Amino acid sequence: MVLPSKMPQLADLDLLLSVERYGSVGKAAQAHSLSQPAASIRISAMERRLGLRLLERSPTGSKLTEEGEMLAKYARNVMHAARELLEFGSGSSSASRLRVAGSPGVSEHLIPEWLNRSGLSFGEVRVEVRTGRVDELRQLIRADQADVAFIDGWCQAGSQLPKQFREGLVTQYICDDKLAVVVGAVHPWAKRPGPVTVEELASAQLVVRERGSGLREFTDELLGSARASRSYVELPSSAAVKQVVAAGRRVTVLNISTVRSEIADGRLRLVPVEQEMPAKPIYAAWSERRGLPGHAKELVEIAAAKGSPMPGPRPGPKVTSTGGVTIDVHS
Repeated sequence: MVLPSKMPQLADLDLLLSVERYGSVGKAAQAHSLSQPAASIRISAMERRLGLRLLERSPTGSKLTEEGEMLAKYARNVMHAARELLEFGSGSSSASRLRVAGSPGVSEHLIPEWLNRSGLSFGEVRVEVRTGRVDELRQLIRADQADVAFIDGWCQAGSQLPKQFREGLVTQYICDDKLAVVVGAVHPWAKRPGPVTVEELASAQLVVRERGSGLREFTDELLGSARASRSYVELPSSAAVKQVVAAGRRVTVLNISTVRSEIADGRLRLVPVEQEMPAKPIYAAWSERRGLPGHAKELVEIAAAKGSPMPGPRPGPKVTSTGGVTIDVHS
């Protein structure tokens, strides 16, 4: 078969998918090491060859037209087949690779544990873990750059997984991730016998996450009714928050999954609060069309079985998770 002259090039289809992902020709050009004019010329040439209008361009960015979205759907299939061909040519198989994506907290604290429990990280499987916010994870799955993604409900503001995320995807509940008030081992509250009040928390020296995160949204909501004046340190990651809290006398609100190891070794302590702290679910998500490859399916099953240990508000000798898994915790 001789390919017709108007057949798009793989590189041009890949560029179009990047425009869809980033919402900008300029950002897509950077990802492909191109200048913005060069990227625009390539997409315009593809539009002329196909006789289709693929992009709606505006000063704020570019989005795919209805015809562009249809072409992108076919382009994802073509790019997936091309990657499989390259892997075949290099002697590797997609069965020996696992591509995982997750919200920052899940990628840092839970996925490594699930991989270790599965034995995948010590076998012959090539494991690639990427991280991002909800919209980025969705694009990774749609572009066939991830076999499965794990979405943390605390990754962004809002309590529900966005409806647009679920389109074309299968989602599976993994576990709940609860919030807790956390202090360092030297903080006076570390050995406090009773719960703290919201007013006490509001007047404490706080460390909080950045605005726009789910953790910050809840913290502001929790303290909104307290009249005490508040001073705080704002940091962009849970790792940075934990470092500041562990080394001093500041207080924070974090999800349980991010502090389990520090609670276990005594660097951080959980503080009981006068009101119930909320939890948000963690989901696994994958392409409905492609389904779950074997190793990804195994990882989802392990994650659902192990979940995220959920210690109560008081540190003690044992901690029981919602899934019935018990781990030792030392004061």
